[in-house]
Amino acid sequence: MELQEIRDEIRQIDEEMAELFCRRMDAVRKVAAYKNRRGLPILDQEQEVRVIEGRSSLIKNPELRPFYIEFLKDVMKVSKHWQQYLIQGKRDSMQC
Repeated sequence: MELQEIRDEIRQIDEEMAELFCRRMDAVRKVAAYKNRRGLPILDQEQEVRVIEGRSSLIKNPELRPFYIEFLKDVMKVSKHWQQYLIQGKRDSMQC
């Protein structure tokens, strides 16, 4: 396989991930609205631990698992920033 073919494969995966990112952030928007209505904090450390433990078990390759955990932590950090942005009233809807 040539380098350009591999890069094309990565580009295709990135396009799929962009769509999934938008879907995830839409779900996070709903979480932010729920928390905001009930006065709940954005950070739920116990939930984050559950997510990391549960989702990291999906990665069967032990060499990749720590990198996936890092990826999850980054995604959760972005999700918390998005919630903060929404709760501060900057935006209540999303188009991706």
